[in-house]
Amino acid sequence: MKKYTDHISLAHHIIASNVWLLTDNQGHRFIIDTGPRAERFALRRQIERAGVRNPGDITAVLLTHRHSDHADNAAWLRETYNAPVCCHGNDAEILNGHKDPDPLRRGLGNRLDEFLCGVEDAHPSRCTVDETYSEGPWKWGFHVIPAFGHTEGSCMLYHEPTATLFSGDVLLAGIPPFRIWEKLGLAKHMYSIDVEQAHRRTLDFLANAPPVQYLCSGHGPFIHQDIDHKLQRFYGLMAL
Repeated sequence: MKKYTDHISLAHHIIASNVWLLTDNQGHRFIIDTGPRAERFALRRQIERAGVRNPGDITAVLLTHRHSDHADNAAWLRETYNAPVCCHGNDAEILNGHKDPDPLRRGLGNRLDEFLCGVEDAHPSRCTVDETYSEGPWKWGFHVIPAFGHTEGSCMLYHEPTATLFSGDVLLAGIPPFRIWEKLGLAKHMYSIDVEQAHRRTLDFLANAPPVQYLCSGHGPFIHQDIDHKLQRFYGLMAL
């Protein structure tokens, strides 16, 4: 468990994704994204070190999108810790099992990308979703910024009290599997159903973004230094 600030910890990271633990000033604890099923033991060990041991210790599990490297442990966290699972309504249909996802496109990446796309298509995450969110202010100080196109309901979550942006896979902080090197990027073509829409929505947000003190992406390192300047410089490059 790596603690970055008084309120943000990296609960776990694997070759493909980060799991974040946010504690607010009222003692609420939120798990943002959950990692894949294969990493469940390591995730449990890490969050137990942070004091998450009993039902009720997690206020809610918040998902930026439904992909298995972000949502596979949501059902387990819900059952083990009695933690409600929340995501955008568009992804809830698939997570709940009411709808099958469209297959990811092929021929856009390398062999590893092709393999991972095949795994995602064959084993989509399933979980009972207790609450859905839509665009705009939500509860506990979160604001929901839809960036549909990576998945049907992919979004970013902005925690206003701490000026923290959880950007999922639509705004990347690095290139997997490396967490040392910082490199901002947009949603990847090979893992997105409509990457142009995801890019457009993300850039629209960056054009008028609120103050961001901490960037917690689904991939890459935790970013906290000079982040507003970095985001605006990145927007300027991408908007050309």
